[in-house]
Amino acid sequence: MTHQPTFPYRALPPAFLVFFVISVCVAPSLAQGGGSNNPNSPGRSAGASHSIRGKIFLPSGTLPDQRMRVVLELSTGGIVNEIFSDSVGNFEFRSLPNGTYKIVVPSDGRPFEPGQEVVELYGNFTRTFTTQIYLKEKGEVTVKSKEKIVSVADLQEVPKDAKKNFDNGMKRARENKPEEAARSFQEAVRIFPEYQAAFNKLGEQLRALNKAAEAQAAFEKAVAINPKFALPHINLGLLMVEQKRYDEAIAALENGVKADDTFPVTHFKLGEALMHKQPPDYDRAEKELTRALELGKKEFAAPVRLHLFNLYVRRQRLDKAAEQLEAYLKEAPNAPEAEEVRLRLARLKKAIEQQKAATKN
Repeated sequence: MTHQPTFPYRALPPAFLVFFVISVCVAPSLAQGGGSNNPNSPGRSAGASHSIRGKIFLPSGTLPDQRMRVVLELSTGGIVNEIFSDSVGNFEFRSLPNGTYKIVVPSDGRPFEPGQEVVELYGNFTRTFTTQIYLKEKGEVTVKSKEKIVSVADLQEVPKDAKKNFDNGMKRARENKPEEAARSFQEAVRIFPEYQAAFNKLGEQLRALNKAAEAQAAFEKAVAINPKFALPHINLGLLMVEQKRYDEAIAALENGVKADDTFPVTHFKLGEALMHKQPPDYDRAEKELTRALELGKKEFAAPVRLHLFNLYVRRQRLDKAAEQLEAYLKEAPNAPEAEEVRLRLARLKKAIEQQKAATKN
């Protein structure tokens, strides 16, 4: 006699689904506060932790065939870390706070000049920044062909009074004074109606004030001014997720990914929206949540793993669901929800055993 598995939902305690509530609240506002003029910068929060991934190219344009020393320095002086690349020139520095860094590849007696690149790390959310270092022969004079990555500040000549109000708004945002910050950003866009960064920041403050319709209008204006920058798309998508407008959220977040793929929160919230839309798209949701894990590393893992747990429960892939809870406890053993997760994991493993026994009978 064949028994159909009774899992997941009726076998699961209702408290399992609490994890959706826990994880949905992870990203209240992309780019609260901060002080960078880069449009893809949510601000210079000391709490952010980033990674730099890079690749080294020899003067011939080929990849190295041996490990090479890579030094990470502060732009103000001082060595932060020193590592070796792998045998084909790949390297990575992790857990870095916001700031400006210089990456140096010493010649170490080889017949090329030391190579270096300057990388600015910015944002309230964990990101992975990428760079490439092209070495040149000693005595060779070259012109870098890589196109400069420009910011809104590079593209827009902002009137002095508008910039003054923008800076004041940033200060008020850092002080967690959204009403005052919003007034400053509103004055900035009144003076300069094409001020994209100010419209994006205005939307963030209006969102913090629960003025969703006005926030949406500000983000949409920022997108209209120049759609190539990621943050207005991402902020618009986060707002749509909060309002459970999942199809619109997916469209906005996908545009954000096209503009800048390095924000883990974008992939996280896109995965969430894909899980909740009707009908849900679990395959794509799994892909986006996995990408969020890859980019966010340990610092971003806990809420993403809880979403993956729920996804696997919905798909009745119980072993994978258990793996996510086990990974959660390994990465965040002292998290506030850790004891609850341990209890749920124990019940889940018991349910898995019951399911296996029922299948055998």
